[in-house]
Amino acid sequence: MGNGDRSIFGWVCSLSDFVAGIAFAALCISVGIQVAARYLFSVSFGWAEEFPLFVFLWVCFLAAASAYRQNSHLGVSLVFDRLPKGFRKVARYIELLLTFGFFAIIFYYEQEVARTIGSSFVVLKFPKFYYFIGIPIAAVIFMILVIEKIIVQVKIDFGRSETGGTDVSAKKA
Repeated sequence: MGNGDRSIFGWVCSLSDFVAGIAFAALCISVGIQVAARYLFSVSFGWAEEFPLFVFLWVCFLAAASAYRQNSHLGVSLVFDRLPKGFRKVARYIELLLTFGFFAIIFYYEQEVARTIGSSFVVLKFPKFYYFIGIPIAAVIFMILVIEKIIVQVKIDFGRSETGGTDVSAKKA
């Protein structure tokens, strides 16, 4: 799960990082323009009111997916740490399956919202569909990354060497 990862998971995460970075730069530039225009020239741009709202959603959800892949997201392990060691493996799989289910539900309902939204931004004049579709896209990215975590966990728990024995190096990592 490093930076040089050439798997589909690495590609998805890299694309997500790239889009989030571009969106964050656009967000900063548009807010900077609005602040400068307002305080230096006493002018306000309508597009600079709507555009940051649009981009902020994309930045948050795409960056959260990347943080999830890198285990940099906020997590509470209080309950997990108190579980018996023998049950922690099972609990990890339950957690991953519940996470996948959560994002599947988010995807289902949010794509419905995106499809049925009929209005457009007032100044920018493009459909709000492009605003709301960011959530189901991020949910799909999360589901892909959960699948990656399941595959990695299976490899750690059940990894075998070519001789048929347990691969000790995978468990030490």
